[in-house]
Amino acid sequence: MNSIWIIAIAAIPSFLFGYGLRRSRLILEDKANIKAEQMEATVTASLDGIIIIDSEGNVVEFSESAERIFGYSKAEVTGKNMATIIVPERYREAHNKGMARMRETGKANILGQRIEIEAMRANGEEFMTELAISRSRSSSGDIFIAYIRDITESKAAEKALLDAKEAAELANRAKTQFISAMSHEIRTPFNAVLGIFDILGESKLTKDQKQLIGTAERTSRSLLRIINDVLDYARISSGSVKVLTEPFHAPDVFDDVYRLFAMQAKDRNVVLSVNETRADDIDLLGDIGRIRQILMNFVSNAIKYTRNGHVEMIIETDRDESGRWNLTCKVKDDGQGIHADKIEHLFEEFYMAEEVDTRASEGTGLGLTICKVLTKMMGGKIGVESELGSGSTFWVSIPLEQAEKTTQAIEVTQVEASIEGYSILLVEDNPTNLMVVSRVLEKRGAILTMATNGVEALESLNSCAYDLLLTDVFMPEMGGKELVQRMRAGETPNAKIPVIALTAMGDEHEAAELKSFGVDQVILKPFNANDLVNAIAQQCSQVEEGAESREKFKMELSGGLLEGLDGEDLLLIKGQFAIDLKETTDQLRQALEKRDIEACRFSSHTLKGLAGLYGFSELSEIAALTNSNCSDDTMSKMVKHGTRAIKMADVALLNLDDLFGNNEKAA
Repeated sequence: MNSIWIIAIAAIPSFLFGYGLRRSRLILEDKANIKAEQMEATVTASLDGIIIIDSEGNVVEFSESAERIFGYSKAEVTGKNMATIIVPERYREAHNKGMARMRETGKANILGQRIEIEAMRANGEEFMTELAISRSRSSSGDIFIAYIRDITESKAAEKALLDAKEAAELANRAKTQFISAMSHEIRTPFNAVLGIFDILGESKLTKDQKQLIGTAERTSRSLLRIINDVLDYARISSGSVKVLTEPFHAPDVFDDVYRLFAMQAKDRNVVLSVNETRADDIDLLGDIGRIRQILMNFVSNAIKYTRNGHVEMIIETDRDESGRWNLTCKVKDDGQGIHADKIEHLFEEFYMAEEVDTRASEGTGLGLTICKVLTKMMGGKIGVESELGSGSTFWVSIPLEQAEKTTQAIEVTQVEASIEGYSILLVEDNPTNLMVVSRVLEKRGAILTMATNGVEALESLNSCAYDLLLTDVFMPEMGGKELVQRMRAGETPNAKIPVIALTAMGDEHEAAELKSFGVDQVILKPFNANDLVNAIAQQCSQVEEGAESREKFKMELSGGLLEGLDGEDLLLIKGQFAIDLKETTDQLRQALEKRDIEACRFSSHTLKGLAGLYGFSELSEIAALTNSNCSDDTMSKMVKHGTRAIKMADVALLNLDDLFGNNEKAA
């Protein structure tokens, strides 16, 4: 009995083992079936087309989505080479080479990547697809699973967006160009009108005539402010306005604003004052031009709506926890104030606090909108506090970094400086402006040469020496930018003379671009005579003084070694003369730079003899004047005459062919 149990018990493990193997096999088969079913369901449900190929490139599986995308049935493509079915003919050779390389090396560059490529439908139509390929191993070898998505519609939408973006950018560029053109076309005649008022104001007039001219000038400037608002708003809307970062002295923010509005305030019996008691004596980095533009709008409005009262400009600075400074500027008036229900709308586009048909002042309703946009561009805040009948306080607060201490510019007096004797090349294509500016400058003793475009001006610059170039920017044939660039790149004595550009562009920030072309100072049209004259005097302050030193160089040979020589002799002499003249001129230039009196005495003496020997009588005379002033007591005259002698010698070197050619013909 016991033995039977022992045998039975001994047999149990083998029975259980066999049962376990069968059970495990059934479980694995079930799992495989479930996995296959899940795979089939996934392939069927996928919106992307799924194509499975073997290592030879033949189709093993073709999903329902693939049938829909390509227009083939699964039965039509199974067992066929995929390249001949969906790959455009121009790509088939590369596809087949890639498959062959993969079979030989096991490497496939396309695996694991998403690419965009054209595919072909059953009807021969090509379309854009997004393709991703993965590799898997099976009992029969490697298989490749391609996931294909039809992106025709998305690419069309993308192209439509790009086209719309390009069209918008094109429209924006056209808008910016239109605004620049309008700015130029409007401001240019205004410059002539205001210039004529300046000229008339200086002539003998009756009291009534002076009043009429004064009224016309004020009206013109009022109209110009309105035009400026419209142009500025359009430029901001087009995105062409940029914010600069430059150092400025915090307590000086209101200085120019005060000077600009002091007379206007006085005319309206308004006391205008600046309070900087809460402004630290620091320098900040920011766009002082834009900040002042905002403050000018505040002050203009305050004076406009205040009668027999007080307008106070307040500057405050305080530092936050991060170390940045907040520059807060306020304009406080005791005028009529603003009704509470209108305050919240003040910074809206085209909003006017007064009714259009009853309002007492001009304006576009854009000034405060522009201020708000500019403040936002600088990362600041803007606002107003007002009570009807009790005045208003407009304020702006801008966060700024501290700058290194700036060198404060010497304040230029408003008294008109002297430009008598300065040799100026004036380039202006507008006949009225040319007449007005030339009359203003010649009346003050300037020696003018005039050109109507850059081509004419460049010819003049290559043959004569000037103390200053005064040029318009937009001109036919050659504009001011190209003119200045070519002048600076040349080797004439004028390459380093000061340049003032006259421009009717929208604002001073765009004018700053002109500096990169070699312009020293920009004057925005319209300008008054005093500003122009003072700018010329300031730029020419480093140039030698005296009318004699500013005359055109007369490169005419008279007497000397060249008389009686034939053309062949002149050609032989010209080369050696050029070498000697350049060497002597360079020696004099270095002597003047170092203020070396002895070296200057020696080189000027040499230049005097060389120029006289070859018949350059005027150059010889100027070199002699330089030589006679080589002393500590007369060093300024030595520099003045020596600089002129160098300019004359440089011009002579540039004109040797013409000069010796004239002598050759004469001989």
